[in-house]
Amino acid sequence: MKGIRYGWILLIAVAFFTATICYPSISISADTIKIGVVGPRTGSAAATGTAFAEGIDLALDYINGKGGLLGKKVEVVFEDTGGVPEKGVAAVEKLVNRDKVPLVVGTSHSSVGIAISEQANRYKTPFIIAESWADEITSKNYKYIFRAGPCNTGVVSEIIKWLKAEGFKKASLVAENTDWGLGIKKLTVEALKEANIEFQTIDTERNSKDHYTELSKIMKYDPEIILAFVYGFGVHYFIAQANEVGLTPKAIIFEGAGPPSLWPQFWENVGDAGNLECFISSMHKSAQPNQVAKDYWDNYVKKFGKEPSDYKSRSIYRVLLIAFDAIEKANSLDGDKLVDALEKSNVTVPSGQVNFGTEKGSVWYHQFQPPMLIIQWQDRQQTVIFPENVATGKLIRE
Repeated sequence: MKGIRYGWILLIAVAFFTATICYPSISISADTIKIGVVGPRTGSAAATGTAFAEGIDLALDYINGKGGLLGKKVEVVFEDTGGVPEKGVAAVEKLVNRDKVPLVVGTSHSSVGIAISEQANRYKTPFIIAESWADEITSKNYKYIFRAGPCNTGVVSEIIKWLKAEGFKKASLVAENTDWGLGIKKLTVEALKEANIEFQTIDTERNSKDHYTELSKIMKYDPEIILAFVYGFGVHYFIAQANEVGLTPKAIIFEGAGPPSLWPQFWENVGDAGNLECFISSMHKSAQPNQVAKDYWDNYVKKFGKEPSDYKSRSIYRVLLIAFDAIEKANSLDGDKLVDALEKSNVTVPSGQVNFGTEKGSVWYHQFQPPMLIIQWQDRQQTVIFPENVATGKLIRE
């Protein structure tokens, strides 16, 4: 009997742990509604955390200026991932279990996004991703995971369109050995083959300060363009050293992550080697598709006294607007009701009207792909060179 009694106690304890930790209940009786944000406030991508903080400030100004949500003021709890998966998981555990947030948005770094997605889905807490690009995140078709930012498949599609439009015939593909780098490398290899563009591939370390070995191989190959899928300061070293050995400007460097070419340290680290470098972005002053985008730009300038440069500020602003809309339409903080509202989303954000894919079986499930731009630094000014309908100039080669 004692063994049976202890067995029942154990079962009750397990049930209690599951109910209180895995699936925390959210109350709407509090004075404020808290929304969780995760992103790198420290580490090599701390600039992204700074951009996120700016976007958060603007989003809170917007929603609280309208009176908040469900009659309550909105508060954001921003937790640092440091660009490390384990820290990202710990951040979500705190946000869900201690702060009792009904949903989480944010993050960059695909490895962090993958880890957080697993955790958020187990907690049945909606997670709207801003800037983790790995296809794996949405291709798993998890109920509680949404992405309102680029996926590798969508990005590669735009890159190949641009390469074909410019008539590039020979490329070197350099990819960091991370979830994002290896994932986008695989997709790009397949796409280059289909486009009949000759190429070589080289793997590298994301945080490497010495790329001379890789550059030596590239010089022997003599490409027209170098596709550099390297995130962080590592790509700055790559750009500077490519120019030092005379590889550029004969060969054009295309930086496939985007923000490192916009960070404040970019020109300090690369000097004149940054001229004619190309990169991918989702934001430019000349490409404002709607009034929401124009308002974001104007409000940013008014609040911070400068024009926005790092598009990840607008990325976090975008996913927060989507989160606000879902809570308002669901009229609830219940996870399942929020999922239903997100699946029916048609809110307008700076990138356009949001509609998440709802058909399972591919990367497009719960995916909204914002339009992407190819930008070139020309005399230290950003020039949109693709797509043609929003271009402000043409590609300049040597």
